[in-house]
Amino acid sequence: MKKNILLVEDDEFLHELYLDLLKSAGYAVTGAKDGATAYEKIKENTWDLVLLDVMLPGIDGFQILDKLDQDKVALKCPVIYLTNLDSTDTDLIKLGKAQDHWTKSDMSPPEFVEKVKKLL
Repeated sequence: MKKNILLVEDDEFLHELYLDLLKSAGYAVTGAKDGATAYEKIKENTWDLVLLDVMLPGIDGFQILDKLDQDKVALKCPVIYLTNLDSTDTDLIKLGKAQDHWTKSDMSPPEFVEKVKKLL
């Protein structure tokens, strides 16, 4: 059975790139490009992995996890923040709410797929 991944990325180029890479690697991938859509998809489905961009239109990735906590929605899968933020102390604390964070600009496409494979 294919692993289900929710990819939340608002950058059109990266969204398509990551979708294609993950599908080519054999994963079932659903995409979302804004925070409100991502929040609903997280709540309504069961995922094996959520790849969550931090900077999103509407509610951001940090706010999504906070809102899920407030609404008592338990995530049963790893959540990985995708970011290009400079890691200030405040950002590091917020990034710590997810299982990990990956800096998009530091990853080549093969590295991205390899990181996903290691998690799943």
